[in-house]
Amino acid sequence: MRLIKYFIFASCRRLLFGIRRWYSIRRLVTTIIAVFIFLTFLLLFYYSILVVLLNFFCPSPTNVIISLTSTPKRFSCELPFTIHSLLTQTKLPKEIRIYLSPTSSIVNQTNLTLSHLKMYIKKVDPSIVIAKFFDKLVRIQLENEDYGPATKFLPILKEFHLLPTNELKSQAIMICDDDHYYHPHTIDVLLKYSNKYKNSIVGLRGWRIREDLTWGVSGAEELSYHVIEAFRLSEIYRVGVITANNAYVIRPSFFDSHIYVDFNGAPNDIRRVDDIWLNGHASKRNIARLVVPACCSSIGVTRTHELENYLISHHMTRSAANDHALKWFNQTWEKDLWYKFKGENRPHYRSWWTKIYREWINIILRLKFIIYVGFR
Repeated sequence: MRLIKYFIFASCRRLLFGIRRWYSIRRLVTTIIAVFIFLTFLLLFYYSILVVLLNFFCPSPTNVIISLTSTPKRFSCELPFTIHSLLTQTKLPKEIRIYLSPTSSIVNQTNLTLSHLKMYIKKVDPSIVIAKFFDKLVRIQLENEDYGPATKFLPILKEFHLLPTNELKSQAIMICDDDHYYHPHTIDVLLKYSNKYKNSIVGLRGWRIREDLTWGVSGAEELSYHVIEAFRLSEIYRVGVITANNAYVIRPSFFDSHIYVDFNGAPNDIRRVDDIWLNGHASKRNIARLVVPACCSSIGVTRTHELENYLISHHMTRSAANDHALKWFNQTWEKDLWYKFKGENRPHYRSWWTKIYREWINIILRLKFIIYVGFR
C-alpha cells in the first residue's frame, strides 16, 4: 500500500513539475517574442521619426557631397524616394547635387526644377523638417556636356580638378543612383571607412573581374561569390569594380583629367557603363576599391529601366557593353584580383548571429519604407 502511495505521489510531483516547467518555458518564449516585437516597433519609430528629429537639432552636417544624375522619367517617380532617403540619414550630407545632361529631352522640359522636385517629395513626406532640409541641401545643375550615366561623377570631378586649392581635391564625394532608397546609415558607414582608408574608394557593393574579361557568372551559388554586398560581409573585401547602386565614396585626387578628357573618345557602349569606366581609371592610378561591412542594404525602387531601353534602342546589350568596357581597360586591371570560381577567393561572410541581426534590421527598414513612405 505504501509503495502504491509512493508511486502516486511521485507521479503527481513529476506531473506538477512538468506543468510548471512547461509554463516557465512558454512564459520565457512569450517574453522573448514580446521583447522582439517591442524592439521592432521601437526601431521602426527611430528610423521613421527620430532620425529626422535628431538631424533637425544637429548643428552641422558631415563634409560629404552627394552627387547623382537623373532622367525626365525618373525625376517625378524614383528620384523623390532617393532624395528622401538621403535627407533622412543618421548623418546628413553637406550638399546633394543633381547633375542633368544637356540632352533635348531634358533641356525642353519645364518641370525638371527644384520646385517641382520638392513638390514630388512632399507627396512622399509632407513634413516641414524634410522641406527645410531640401531647401538647405539639394541643388540641380544643368551641364554643358552630355556624359550619359557618367554625369553622376564626371562634372563634379572636373569642377574640383579646376580648383586651385589642393585641399579641396581630397573632398569626400558620395556617388549614388537615382533609383534606390538608401538605408539611414549609408553616409555614416561610408564616411567612417573612407576616413580610415583615405587612399581607397569604399562602397557597399561590387564584384571581381574574371580573368577572361567576361562580365557575369551563371548559377545562384556562383553569383553569391561573384557579387559582393556589404550586409553579407564580416570584413572588408577588395573588388575590381565597385558599383553606384548601393553608393560609394571617392575623392577628386584619385583621378586625373583623363577620366573626362578621354570619355568622348570612347565607344558609345562603353560610355554607358559608367561603373566600369570609373573603376578602370581608378585601377590605372592604383586606387583600391573596397566593399565594407554594413548593417543593411538599400531598397531598389526602379520602375523605368533607362539604360536597358537606351541600349536596346541602339542595338546594344548590357552584357556586351560590359565585356567591351572590361577589355578596354585590359592593361590596367590588378592581376592578383581575378575572380576564381567555386568560391576559391570568396569573402568572409557574417556569422549566423550577425546574419540574423542584419536580416532583422533589413526587415525593419523595409517595414519603415512601406509604413512611413507608403505603397507608391
